[in-house]
Amino acid sequence: MPTQLPGGIYVPVVTFFEATRAQALDLPTHAGHITRLAAAGVAGIVVMGSTGEAVTLSREERNELVRSTKAALTAANSSALVIAGTVGAQSTAQAIELSNDAAASGADFTLTLPPSYYPGVMTDDALAAYYEEVASNTSIPLIIYSYPAVSGGINMDSDLIARLAKHPNIAGIKHTDHDVGKIARVVAASDPATFTVLGGATDYLLGTLSYGGRGAITGLANIAPRACLRAYEAHVAGEHDTALAYAAAVSTAEGAFVKAQLTGLKYGTVWAAGLPDSAALGRRPLPPCPENMRDWVRAKCDGVLALERALEAEGWSGRPTSAKANGANGH
Repeated sequence: MPTQLPGGIYVPVVTFFEATRAQALDLPTHAGHITRLAAAGVAGIVVMGSTGEAVTLSREERNELVRSTKAALTAANSSALVIAGTVGAQSTAQAIELSNDAAASGADFTLTLPPSYYPGVMTDDALAAYYEEVASNTSIPLIIYSYPAVSGGINMDSDLIARLAKHPNIAGIKHTDHDVGKIARVVAASDPATFTVLGGATDYLLGTLSYGGRGAITGLANIAPRACLRAYEAHVAGEHDTALAYAAAVSTAEGAFVKAQLTGLKYGTVWAAGLPDSAALGRRPLPPCPENMRDWVRAKCDGVLALERALEAEGWSGRPTSAKANGANGH
């Protein structure tokens, strides 16, 4: 089981539900999506993240998604890692329980938000105690998930993150605080041999990499994994004009979801994959993506999807995970 989180592009996958009143998990559609992403060469799959509507899932559904993801990757002969979100846990005990569930179901890492229902009392010391206790009692490494917008405004500063980076079972951080300056500070204060810094989106991927970060966990890779990977690989290889060209297309598409948000991203995923519109429905009470937002998503993503299809037609895919790890370290 890996202990170091390799660099690369990771996909926080959407969760598909059956078009029934009960909205049970649609595991065949999920497995098909994982197979498509594995063929693109992504470094890993994140299940039960914010993009995956984790807060709507039961404990057993979470375990089913991890098992289904692992099985699909194995069937595809893929070395992509499985990262399981513990999104929604509001106590140390619950976070440990969900993390160990994920490990037993086949996950390689967990992705853990800070508890945020009582944000006013979550001091740096309280947050440090939470992460350190969870990491010390979990059988797989933990990735810190910094996302103030869904965490009661909790914005962990670079000093706190550098402190946590020293824990032997804390492997990295996903920065969905979208703060490239903080990324630079955390990289400078941590050891890249044991702590991996990832951006939370690809519209600042090149900034993340330029400051020593090692990739991104990005929802856009649900739609255009190869285009995201091509921007990453080109930067690592020193092909700066190519990196900029792909980054421009990726950034334009990613900007669409500032406006269209989760329901728009889910629609875009289904549209790009040629799945029926019913697969884009979120778990109620999430509303369907409005028609005007569908038009917006298609218009903003046309460019990156054209690049994606051209890369797929060429048979292009990302380098193996091991090569990503070496390349992102500058070797």
